[in-house]
Amino acid sequence: MSSEAKRKLRNIICIYLFFILAGILILGVQKLKAYIEQVRFDREQKAYNFSSEGLLRYRLSKFVYAKLEFTNHKGEVFIIEEDNDMKRIDADEEEYIAGKTDKFGSYRFIEGEYTQERIKNFNDNMKHIKLWNYAEEKYKTIAETERIMEFTEVKNINELWEYLSHEKVEGLSNMGVLDTIGYDGTEQPAKIIYDYGNGEEKILEENDVMGILDLFKDNSLR
Repeated sequence: MSSEAKRKLRNIICIYLFFILAGILILGVQKLKAYIEQVRFDREQKAYNFSSEGLLRYRLSKFVYAKLEFTNHKGEVFIIEEDNDMKRIDADEEEYIAGKTDKFGSYRFIEGEYTQERIKNFNDNMKHIKLWNYAEEKYKTIAETERIMEFTEVKNINELWEYLSHEKVEGLSNMGVLDTIGYDGTEQPAKIIYDYGNGEEKILEENDVMGILDLFKDNSLR
C-alpha cells in the first residue's frame, strides 16, 4: 500500500472515530440531562407529597381544635395555626427541591381542650349517620355510600389522621372524599338521617349533601 493510500485510510479512520466519539459524547450528555431531570422530578414529587401532607394535617387540626407543630430540617419548631404559617413548610419544600437539603422536617399534633370531644363526634357520626340509596331502597353508612374503607372507632388524633389520610385511590384521600357527602358517592343531594340504633331516627337533611365539618359536630342532639 502506498504512503498516500495509507494517509487516506488514516484520515477515514480518524473521521469515523471522531463521529463515534461525538455520538458517544452526545448520548452521554443526553443521558446525563435525562438523569438530572428525573432527579429533579423525583425531588419535586417528594416535596409536593410532603407539603400536601402538611396541608391535610393542618386542615385536620382545624377540624378537631388542635394545633399542628412543624419542625423543619434545621430543627426549628413552628406552630401552624393560620394559612400564612404554611410558608414555613413551603420553605422546607423549596430548599429540598433546590438540593440545599436531603431531608424534610416533621409534623406533630398537639391536642386541644375540645379535641377528644370532636373526635367522639366523628366516631358517632360515622357510625350513626346514614344516607338513603334510591337504587337499593335502603339507608347506607357514610363509608358504604362513599365507598371508602370500613370505619372503625378511632381513639386519638393520630388514629384519625391514619384513617382520613388513607387514599381511596392514588391522589385522593378519605379526607378529600368526605369533603362533600352525597347520594351514592356523588355530590348529588340525598335524604340523610341520624340513626340512633334503637328504631328511632332524626332527619338531618331531607334532600341535601353534608360537608366534612358536619362530621365533627354533635348531630345526635334531638
